[in-house]
Amino acid sequence: MEHGLENVKALFARMAADGWDTAAPLKWGFFFIHSSREPLLEVVAELKDYGYSVESLDTNDDGQWVLQVSKTEVLAAEKLYRRNLSFSELAEYCGVDSYDGWDVGRTES
Repeated sequence: MEHGLENVKALFARMAADGWDTAAPLKWGFFFIHSSREPLLEVVAELKDYGYSVESLDTNDDGQWVLQVSKTEVLAAEKLYRRNLSFSELAEYCGVDSYDGWDVGRTES
């Protein structure tokens, strides 16, 4: 996934054009991938005090472990861009193969 600021801004513009209120709290999901489970648990430990919830920690079809964490909050494009940079650094710090990007969903009203 391309994490560049201009791409993130373009995605936010598309979301707004599709009727998303990007100034409202949304559920943001973030993904980390590694060949074993243990380094992903280090990511969980690093994020536990920041309000993230573990959505899943399972293997994918390729046998890789995938951690999905989420947080409901308001994120501007610039803040999401900085979060992507921070999560890439966190993956490296924890010895995780990759930070694989993010997704977003509407919160339930």
